[in-house]
Amino acid sequence: MHPTRQKLLDTGLAIAADKGLRGLTVRELAAAAEVNLGTFVYHFGNRDAFIDELVELWYAPLYDELKTVAAKGTYPCALATFEATMEALIGLVARQRSFINHLFGDALAGEGAAQRFLLSLPRRHPLLLIEQVRTAQAEGSLVAGHPLQLMIFIMGSVGLPLVIAGSGRQLGWLPPEAAPFLSQIDNPEAARQRLAWALRGLRRTEGDPA
Repeated sequence: MHPTRQKLLDTGLAIAADKGLRGLTVRELAAAAEVNLGTFVYHFGNRDAFIDELVELWYAPLYDELKTVAAKGTYPCALATFEATMEALIGLVARQRSFINHLFGDALAGEGAAQRFLLSLPRRHPLLLIEQVRTAQAEGSLVAGHPLQLMIFIMGSVGLPLVIAGSGRQLGWLPPEAAPFLSQIDNPEAARQRLAWALRGLRRTEGDPA
């Protein structure tokens, strides 16, 4: 990749993590990257094309990390593979919480690139997780049921609280009393505990239908 193009993207990632995509203007980006507007137009054409590429640049290594965890092949069973992948996802969300929190807010605020990305997510890492659920069901580790329904249950226990906490932290009107609640649901270790509880409840036991 051309060094100037890479510099613009790296600078854009830093701005987006701080202000969100909707807070990223081409003029501010160009000034921060120390390039002129013509150079930006030469490399990206327009703001929408830049932000689309920016989000993909941010997401690609995260998805690759999940796939690497899933492909290790050293787990004793399919359920262990799924649990390890989910734990890796929790870690990624914790590390990237600032960007992710802004991403949901950007989509709700009408930022097209954020909306397009979130709408594309069902074809990305959720497919990997659902396939792992199917495999765990096939080996008899998880209860029978639609894999998507199981994923909704698990993500409702694990992922949704992280999103709620992130959104809550962006609300300036929440009282100080809300801080302990947000800290609990935003805690990666607490999320891993909720994952363990959810999987314990979904494990297939003797007498469960196949």
